[in-house]
Parts: sequence; structure tokens; C-alpha cells
Amino acid sequence: MSYYPPISIKQAIDKIDYNQYLLPAIQREFVWSSHQIELLFDSLMRNYPIGSLLMWKVQGENKTDLRFYSVLKNYREKYNVHCQEVNTNSIPDFEAVLDGQQRLTALYIGLKGSYANKKKNFAWKDNEHSLPNKKLYLCLTKNSIDEDENEDGRVFDFRFLTNEELENSEKIWFEVGQILQLNGTFELNQYLKTKEWDSNEYISNTLSKLFDVIHVKTLINYYLELEQDYDKALNIFIRINSGGEKLSYSDLIMSTLISGWSSKTVSARDEFNNLIDEIWNSTEVVIDKDLIIRAYLLIFSDDIKFRVTNFSLANAKEFKDNWTDIREAIVETLELVKDFGYVERTITSKNALLPIIHYLYVNKRTNQFTTKVAYKEDREMIKRWFHTVLLKRIFGGQADIILKLIRDVVKEEVKKGIDIFPAKEIAKRLSKTRKSITMDEESIHNLLHTTYEDRYAFPILALLYPHLDYKNNDFNKDHIFPISHFSNKNLKKVGINLNQENGEYYTESWCYNGIVNLQMLDSNENKSKGDKTFEEWAKTNKVDFEKQILPKITDFEKFVEFVDTRWEMLKSKLEKELKF
Repeated sequence: MSYYPPISIKQAIDKIDYNQYLLPAIQREFVWSSHQIELLFDSLMRNYPIGSLLMWKVQGENKTDLRFYSVLKNYREKYNVHCQEVNTNSIPDFEAVLDGQQRLTALYIGLKGSYANKKKNFAWKDNEHSLPNKKLYLCLTKNSIDEDENEDGRVFDFRFLTNEELENSEKIWFEVGQILQLNGTFELNQYLKTKEWDSNEYISNTLSKLFDVIHVKTLINYYLELEQDYDKALNIFIRINSGGEKLSYSDLIMSTLISGWSSKTVSARDEFNNLIDEIWNSTEVVIDKDLIIRAYLLIFSDDIKFRVTNFSLANAKEFKDNWTDIREAIVETLELVKDFGYVERTITSKNALLPIIHYLYVNKRTNQFTTKVAYKEDREMIKRWFHTVLLKRIFGGQADIILKLIRDVVKEEVKKGIDIFPAKEIAKRLSKTRKSITMDEESIHNLLHTTYEDRYAFPILALLYPHLDYKNNDFNKDHIFPISHFSNKNLKKVGINLNQENGEYYTESWCYNGIVNLQMLDSNENKSKGDKTFEEWAKTNKVDFEKQILPKITDFEKFVEFVDTRWEMLKSKLEKELKF
């Protein structure tokens, strides 16, 4: 490995454009936030060192036998996060980035690319409304940084801005990428004159400094590995990245998988990315490579601990050979929980998916499990089990131990030729641990204090109302006594006596906004109910009180009696549903 003369940022950007810098398949996705990119440019302007690059000269057969990818140029959260594969057959020798990928990508996005992330409280839609495109700008207004807001200590105000933010700002902003169009100090001075900024000392000095940082100074130091030994390059990559916290365990494990899997026809990186995208597009549930790797470990490895030493080239080959079936089990599981009515927010533990993935794989039920009539009873058992383990939160802390225990039970029962998910046997085995899924009186008491906004409200209500069409998302949480009726103004208007026994029920959130005052309705029922009082709704509709688990206490003045009565009804129902 040799140290090479440093180069300028402009030279590095050109190398990316001409595919002279590419990423090997072992590299992860781009993970920096826009804030980190802004701080990188601030550091450059302040002459802070940004570290060295480590490159691998790729020549000969390595160019055609291995897969390489371009640097990500335009980042769009969830929708454009994967680097594109490059056909290297017809390009000259190039250098693969072993260390420095994140910094190079950040520089490129800041100078020539764009960054888009979802606006808060907006839906996930791949459009400018939800994910507006942003370019990097440098503020040229002197003393523009508010000291109260400058928690990160930046001196130069680099910001990613949308077109709308740019137009509405009263400050002077310079699009950072325009500095690449200025070839020499003469063109820079002409630009300043054209903009009538040449007499502004602060603007002239700031842009001159930016020009020097990008064009003139050789700030990028790098080392180049010349040996055409992929295993050596991989070993260098792992050693560099396993010493700190730059890469997660899954990133390092992926490097081993890719080494033992990658070819010109099949790539672990591409297969994982395609699966993650497919799951997101069909279910809007986010899974990651950690879940995929854990699924493999649960199915094939005695030791399921998530660590680099558990992976070898032999593991990688086994993973590759069985990938199609593993993939089908993962897809079928995510489709299944989607049919249960779950979304990203309500799947409170992704680890809870793993026993289902394992069960479908070892019981050979990955083909149309979600639709075949023959599996209906099996699906119902899994649904009840899934609701329960999420509510009991058994996968928090020491998840590996619980996953292994469940895995062992499933394997034993499958060998016996079971036709249904062994929830009862799992519950029995877990009862001997601190992670029992048996619901005692205290557990149910806690569930009944769950409020409307809580992520756990869905599985509770889904257990109470299993008859609804969760598969087609035809369900709505509904306040039996409308929540608007519990305002201080309305309580005073209708003459509610808060001093009566348990009068606090009218003001306690767990009562008026909790499970005891919630039900699940289909869309038509919910629409027809609207904001009607419980009494009015019961009179004008054929309400099935038994099915809806409702006492026939519809008078708002008797809400205290309603709460006490319904508490017992719900408690009884949950005790039945949560028993295996």
C-alpha cells in the first residue's frame, strides 16, 4: 500500500463523474444526514482535516469478475438510496473506495447532487410535496447565524434549501455547486462583478475561500492498494471498519456475505436491496439487512448471536443456495402481518416477525400462505400469537435467548408433523422464563389503561374485534362517547357532577380516551356514527352490543357506570383471547 500525492476536491468530483472512483459491493449505503454534509463543508472552510481515503486500484479480471457501483448522486429518503451498478467492461482501470465513501458521497451531493428527506407529518409519497428536493447553499449575509440556534458551532452557514425556502429568504444565498463552473480566479472575479458583489469584502472573501477549498487546495489525502487480491482488499476493509463504530455488525457481515456470494449474475447487496424495496412498496413496512441476516441465523445457525465471527464464506454460500426460499418466507410473513392490519408504526418489534419467518420456512409454507383456505386456522393462530407477543413486549432485551427458545420449540413441533403454529407450546416453554406471554390480572389491567394514540392500542382492539376486514384496511378506531363531549365547556353545559363517586372518569385520559371508551368499526359504520352521542347512535342504528362488547348504558350522565361495566367485559374478553 502506497501513499499518493493529495488531490483537490474538484479533481475527486471529476473522478466520480468519469467512473474513476467506484464503490465495491462491500460498501454500505449512504447514511449521512443533510446536517452532517453541511458541517463537512463548514469544516473544509475552517481548514479542519477531513481524514484520508483508502483506495484499491482495480485492474484485469477484477474489473469484470466483481461488481462495482457509482457514488450516489441524488439522495431521496426511502426512494433513491441505492447506488447504481456500473458496467466496468468498457472503462479504463479505476480505483475502488475502501474507506471514505461517506465523505466522497457527501462532497458530491453538496456540489453537484441533491438531498431530499420526508417533511414531518407528511405521508410517504415520492413527490416534491412530501420530499422536496434540496440543494446546498452558502449564506453570504454577514453575521447570518443566530447564536441561539448555532448549537453545532458552525462558522459558515451552509444549508440545504428547497426552491421555496430560497425564494422566501431575505438572506443572500450562493448555490455551492456553482463554484465548479468558475475555472480560475479571473472567472471568479468576473462573477463577483456581474453580481455586484466585488465591493462587498465579506462576500468576496467568503467565495474566494470556497474557490480555494474546492479548486486549489489539495485537501484529499489518499493511500492506494495496488495488489489485485480481492481477499486482501476485503480484509483491509473489515480491519479498518471493525476498529471503531463506523460500520454496524451487519455492514461487516454483509462484506463477508458479498465476498462469498457476489458474481456477475447474483449479488447479495442487490438481492437484499431489492427485497427491502419490495417489502416497502407492498406493505410500507421498513425492514433492513439486519432482519434478513437474523432470519438466516435463526433458520440455519445453532448460534444465533449477531456477530461477525458467526459468518464465514461457507455461511455465505449456504445463504446464497437457500436464498429463494428465505426470501419467500420473509415476503410471505410481511404480507401476512399487513393482512392482520399492521403498519410500520404498530409493529413495535421487528424481532416478532422472525419466529413467523422461521416457521413458514421450516414448515414449507412459503407458497401462498396468506391466501390458501387450508391455512386459515394457522393464520388465525399466528395472528393471535403476534398480537400477544407484541403486547407482552417479550423481545426487549435478551431477544436472542427468546428467539432461540421459540426456534427450538417450532423445530421440535414441526418434526412431529404439526398443521398449526405451536403457540400453545411456545407459551408453555416461555412460562418458565421471565418472558412469559401469559397475561395475568395486572397485565390486563395495564392494557386497559392504553390510550388512543398509543402504538399498542391497535393490537388490543384487533384482539377485541377480530371479525373486521383488516386485510383491506377497513377498520377505524372510534370513541364510543365522542371525545369532544369531555371538554370542560361541554361537561359544564350538560351539568356533569365531577364530585360524584368516580367523577374523575370524565377527566381521566385512560377513561375518555382509552380502551374502555374505544371500539373498532368498519368504514361505513364509522362514517354513519360520526360525532353522534352514544345514545343517539344506539337508537338510530342496529348496534350489536354483544359483538361490540358494549354495555347497554348509553346515557352520558352514566359514563362512570359505563366505564366500570365495560372494564369487566373487556377484561373477560381479553383473558379469553390471550390464553393459549
